[in-house]
Amino acid sequence: MKYIKIAAATAAIALAATACGGSDDKKDDSSAAKDPAQLKVWMMGEGTPEQTKFLDGVETDFKQKHPNTDVVVKYVPWPQVAATFQKATAGGEGPDVTEVGNTDVQSHVASGDFADISDEYGKWSDGSTLNKSALENDKSDGKVYGVPWYGGVRGIWYRKDWFTELNIAQPKTWDELRAAAKKIQDAKKVPGIGAPSDQTNALVSFIWGNGGEVATKDGGKWVGKLDQPQAKEAVEYYAGLVSKDKVAPTKYIGKNELQGPQQDFALGKLGMYIDGSWALAQMKKISPKNAANWAVFPIPSKTGGNAPTMAGGSDLAVWKDSKAKSAAFDYITVLNDAKNAKAWADLSGFSSMRSDVKFSDPVLEPFTAIAGNTKFTPISAGWAEFEQSKKVLPNALKAIMQGKSADGELKKANEQANSLLNAS
Repeated sequence: MKYIKIAAATAAIALAATACGGSDDKKDDSSAAKDPAQLKVWMMGEGTPEQTKFLDGVETDFKQKHPNTDVVVKYVPWPQVAATFQKATAGGEGPDVTEVGNTDVQSHVASGDFADISDEYGKWSDGSTLNKSALENDKSDGKVYGVPWYGGVRGIWYRKDWFTELNIAQPKTWDELRAAAKKIQDAKKVPGIGAPSDQTNALVSFIWGNGGEVATKDGGKWVGKLDQPQAKEAVEYYAGLVSKDKVAPTKYIGKNELQGPQQDFALGKLGMYIDGSWALAQMKKISPKNAANWAVFPIPSKTGGNAPTMAGGSDLAVWKDSKAKSAAFDYITVLNDAKNAKAWADLSGFSSMRSDVKFSDPVLEPFTAIAGNTKFTPISAGWAEFEQSKKVLPNALKAIMQGKSADGELKKANEQANSLLNAS
């Protein structure tokens, strides 16, 4: 397998010129479709030696059906994803197979980037194991444009030794969560919980856990609900952990969970923080001596029970201009078969979107239950701009944490939801 890492998004076109379309131009179309000389695969992120080894194994399996096809993998760093995809769309030089963030799928479908794989999916027996709600995010007008690969659900990481020592039961309500944070803070002299403002996925769980919504569909149009009482109360609770209750530090305002909370928790400088199953591997690198004391519980709803969690993660799609669509879908089925899905879940710490694949590590078992209560943010082509480009919710939350009126900030956020989520 060949691997390409790009250091800047502008390198994408130059690289695509050497491996355009994923097939050998000297072959005719029927030969290319059956067994192309080359299959170009884009994976998001920096890539690691462990991931490269995993993908080498996937290629070995893939070559059982396509022995004459070389797989070329290009790692696209997440900060460069948007620019790289835009250039590929404009230049007609995308990959054959691509990983794509699931919240970005609909915007790429609207842009015409992905191939309709409805027929191929219908013939894939393993397709029945995929998470049904996640699969809906890959559909448009009844057609399938991608398949779920792995999911990222969040829970609350905590120190089980501190909970035992301080006689703290697993929080089931907002009041209990706040009380637990206060008790840890008073006893251990560290902030009780991390509540970074740039963490949309955590905030929407609190909104949903209070019966609120970001937006709902009404007559074919998205209508923002951020100015409604349920959403406002949830935002004020989360912001209040910092500004009112003072059990979460101000130093995380304007930051996400990776910019401080993860490291602080691993080092024993933070009582609790919200993150996914994938965080475990990195935290073990930061502080292996504390790993035996880490555990997870679901984000609680206001009055009791588990709040729904945002189903983030990545999906797999075939690029519309690929000259090797059949082989490209074959690669997806191999990458996401039961064996490789299990290997990837254990390696990455992300939940498989297959119902027959579970984590091996018992520490991560709670995430399987958490993943059973997921919701999707608005399935709109405009969500990527709402969440990533404009950072509507993080900006509103940051302002509220810094003393601005929740009514005013959520009114502005709601107006942006009404506009951006309905953009074509």
